Formats: sequence, C-alpha cells, structure tokens
Amino acid sequence: MGTVILTLLVIGEIIFLLWSFKAGSIKRREKYIWKIVFAVLLTLLLIAGILEGVSRYGAILLVLLFQACIGLLAEYRDKGKSYGKGKRIALFLGNITVYFLALVPAFFFPQYKPLPVTGGHTVENAEYTYVDENRIETFSDIGENRSVTVKFWYPAETGTYPLVVFSHGAFGVIDSNNSTYTELASHGYVVASIGHPYHAMFVTDVNGKTTYASKKFIEQIYDMNSDETPDKKETDYLKTDYLKTREWMKVRTEDMNFVLDTILNKADAANEAPFSLIDGDKIGLFGHSLGGATSVQVGRERKDIDAVIDLEGTMLGEYIGIENGREIYNQEPYPIPLLDMNSKAVHALALEVPGDGYVNFYMGERALDYREVIFDNAGHLNFTDLPLVSPPLAGLLGVGTVDARECIENVNYVVLTFFNYYLKGEGTLAIEEEY
Repeated sequence: MGTVILTLLVIGEIIFLLWSFKAGSIKRREKYIWKIVFAVLLTLLLIAGILEGVSRYGAILLVLLFQACIGLLAEYRDKGKSYGKGKRIALFLGNITVYFLALVPAFFFPQYKPLPVTGGHTVENAEYTYVDENRIETFSDIGENRSVTVKFWYPAETGTYPLVVFSHGAFGVIDSNNSTYTELASHGYVVASIGHPYHAMFVTDVNGKTTYASKKFIEQIYDMNSDETPDKKETDYLKTDYLKTREWMKVRTEDMNFVLDTILNKADAANEAPFSLIDGDKIGLFGHSLGGATSVQVGRERKDIDAVIDLEGTMLGEYIGIENGREIYNQEPYPIPLLDMNSKAVHALALEVPGDGYVNFYMGERALDYREVIFDNAGHLNFTDLPLVSPPLAGLLGVGTVDARECIENVNYVVLTFFNYYLKGEGTLAIEEEY
C-alpha cells in the first residue's frame, strides 16, 4: 500500500506541476485542498481497516496536513506572488522526497495477512517486567538491578496447559516468532517470550522504557562474524571467541532461569491467568539462534525441562573449553528430547567443520533423544516472522529463496508436533527430515 500511496502522490504532484506551467501560476489553493482531501481519505481508510497501522501511515498524514496548512497560510501571505519554473521543479522534487521518507515505515513494514491458527483456543496476551534483585545490570554503570520483560500468549479458556519459554536471537525482538507463539497457544500452551535487554534490538518494558542493543554486544557479534582473520595465533583467537560466548551465555541463561523460576513461583500461588493456567510439570524451551543455544544449555542444566527446540542456533553451551587449538565439547549425553532445526545451507557448512565436527552434530550423536530437521532454500531469518513482517529488512539480514509464508508455516507445524508429542503425549512424531 505504501507504493500505491506514493504513486498517487507523485501523479498528483506531476499534474499540479504541469498545470502550473500551463496556467502560469502555482495553483496553491487547489493543491492544499487536494492534500486535505487525500489526508481525509487516508484517515477514512485507516478507520475502515483497509489501511492498517497508524505507525505505517501516520507520518504521511502529518506531512499532508502540515503542507496543507502551510499552503493555506502562504495563500494569504504571498497573495499574487508567483514562482519561476526552476523553483517549482525544486518544490516538486522536495515534496516527492518528503513523501518517500514519510512512507519508509510502510515500505519496510508493509501490511501482511497474519498466519491463521489451527487450534481451537482463543488466544490472549499479557506482559510483565520483572526485576532480578540478585543481579546487577552489567550493561549499565549506575548499579541498577537487571530487569527482564516477558510477554505471554495463552488460551482464554480455563484449564491447565504446558509452559513453553522462548528466547530470541541476537538483535531479535520479543515478538520475533509471534505466529509460532500464537499457534502454540491456540492448541493449549502458555507461551512466554523473553526480551533480553541489550541483546535485543529493542525491549520496551511495561513502564514504557525502551532499551536498545548494546554497542559492545553489536561490535562483538560483528567481529566474530567478520571474514577478516585476526593477526594472532588460532588458539588465542578461539579463546577470545570462547570468552565472548561465555559472557553472552551467562547473561542469557541467567535471564531464562530467572524467568522460569519467577513464572513457576507465581503459578504455585496465583489465581489469575496466565499463571493459574500453567502445568509446572510440563515445560518446553525453544529459541532462535543465540536463543536456541540458550534453550539448549538451560535444558541440560535444569531438571524440570521436558523438551527443547533449537531454531538454527550453534549450541554454544556445549563448548567447555579450548585446548591445543581445538574446541572441547561436552561429552555428557544430552538428557532430554532435543530437536535441531537448520537450513540446508547451514547443514552443508556444518558438515565441513574439521576436528570433532560441528558441535550440534557431535552432541546429537551422544544425546539420548536427538533429531535434526532441514529446511531447503531457507535463510537464517526464515525461522522467524521477520520475512513476513518486513521483507526488505529480512532480505538485508539473511533469507533464502524459499516462500517465506510456507517456510514459517512448516516451522510452526514442526514445533507444535514436537511439543505435542513430548509435553502432552499426543499424536506421533510425524515430522519429515527435510522441508
């Protein structure tokens, strides 16, 4: 819709420009009337729900109304004043530029049809921010305690449901897999998504405070993924990366453990949803990328977790050290059911890892219950909703040639099937090895 709106505005500006050349006047009155009419039309379309999201179209509305007011004032202030062709063309180009900038939110976050849920439960939401009194915020120098925001998706109907906790990837957001959360909740799950402050692109707490990704964390991720080879011994390089990932995983796993403990404590005492709906004896974890690694590590360390899903995350918690230029992996069998979901491209690269091989596969060979599902033509962000929410942004960050909608539908189906089997004892593991 953003492209349609911009096209109509450009056509209008061209018509007025040509009209002004022919008539020898700027046609200011007709132009500000046209802008008011256009703004009213956009407002009516927003009210009717044809245009969705004031955040997408609010800026262009303000621009049109502002320009209309300026035109009205200029009509009385500069009555009879005319502009040369050069200035008219400059105004035309300036207006087109302003329209384009005002419509950037609509271009980057176009309207899309949300995935329909397949479950029978009506889904409700709740959001809370919890302060961990036992931890000081290491990303801040003011001595505050770390706070973590959690958003819930849960059935509206009274009952008892398994708890599933999600952790987003580096620079992800709390809603990164909204379609997955909603699908699970519609089938009778309480889903809690954690917003990790300073690791998320942004997290807004219940008081309206927004925390953005840490500059240090951004630089660390960039350095680790850079193609440039550091001028140092390989062993030193591996140790540096190992220490970085230990630091990340400490923050992440402490967040997840804190959230789990808080939720379960509330579930024991609360009489209101979502906490009163939780069956604390049936718990699953899943996450994307760094969030997947977090889920795997917490699933290994806790005794109350029943199943874990890793959405294309290197299992960093399985590294236990560096020795003689090699990473040392945990040799203890992974104790609970674990599903590893990867793109075919990542799977192929992982097969080329020297030494003991890719950590996920090394661990999978020794796990009590491990399986991998491969997604053909997928990219890293195809395991999230971003390709639906913002195709341009997802394209910049990494998607495959797969149909984005079909891919996330398959991801959601696999997640639901896996958790149904292990958390509810329902159905069979009717999961293909490749999608």
